[in-house]
Amino acid sequence: MRVYIENIKIVAENILKKIGVPVEQAKIIVDTIEYAHLTNKGTHGIGRLPIYVRKIKEGLMSAETIMDLINETSVISHYNANNGFGQVAAYIGMNTAIKKAKENGIAAVGIRCSNNFGTAGYFVKMAAKENMIGFIFSNSSPAIAPTGGSKPIFGTNPIAIGFPGGNNKPLVILDLATSNAARGKIRLAAANGQSIPANWALDAGGQPTTDPNEALKGTMIPIGGYKGYGLSLVVDVIAGLLTGAAFGGNVKPLNHKDEISNYGHLMIALDIEKFQDLNTFLNNMDELTQNVKACGEEGKIFMPGEKAYIFNKNTQGIVNVSDKQIEEINTLSKNMGLLYKIKSVL
Repeated sequence: MRVYIENIKIVAENILKKIGVPVEQAKIIVDTIEYAHLTNKGTHGIGRLPIYVRKIKEGLMSAETIMDLINETSVISHYNANNGFGQVAAYIGMNTAIKKAKENGIAAVGIRCSNNFGTAGYFVKMAAKENMIGFIFSNSSPAIAPTGGSKPIFGTNPIAIGFPGGNNKPLVILDLATSNAARGKIRLAAANGQSIPANWALDAGGQPTTDPNEALKGTMIPIGGYKGYGLSLVVDVIAGLLTGAAFGGNVKPLNHKDEISNYGHLMIALDIEKFQDLNTFLNNMDELTQNVKACGEEGKIFMPGEKAYIFNKNTQGIVNVSDKQIEEINTLSKNMGLLYKIKSVL
């Protein structure tokens, strides 16, 4: 169903505020939801609201994200997010990293006891807009088995890197999971009764499957085989083990029935101007982009994040959301005593 993004934002913000999320934090979460839908990553969008509401009601997640500072130096901050929203925790964390990097050239922020933060690209874009290079890593619930094994222990652990793309060019945003596909795409396919490509996942017996329900019982296929497994392990260490979050198969899914998730995040901001004049960097990025695009037919080669940028420009404020998701959100809103609902574009 085609819906206005503004409609999604109004419904999402009012549901969040109704469940007790502070106004300013609700705006951050809604902004990340908007970004997800406008960059063609709707699996990280409004469809997760019912999970948040259930977890908050059941005491498995905090409506208000309280960031307790554990340790701080001139270039490092370490926070406990107290089981709040990953979006708010990562937003505060990246803002902290940017501020410190402006003063010191580089900064790293670690966060523990958090939750899934949605789309990783949103947070590195924050740094790129400030003429910095932003990095973010997060571990997540078990989905990938070590090479040679059959038991999932590592998440599809998102990695994102962002930086300016040149003079008057889109930001370069590399946003990827360590699996061939994000697990959210499989959940969405299962909810919509659709099949999935055979190279996305293995069933419980270790065989490739096109059935999303069987895939959710098995393991995700990592990118590049053992290389994807290695990346998953590294992210689990630097985002989970290092920060004091859960690790080694102990992170719980966002929608776990009776346990907190305890995700860990690590973000880094790097000030470009501490290495070279910004104009020099931007001019060199122009040259790099030109060289990349000259490698093939015009209009066939894209820089990382460029397709999402084009998708955003072409939406005209209207995005597609599955009928089932809309029905679920509207039912949730009604059951919470709200009059707001998502409506199709006429």
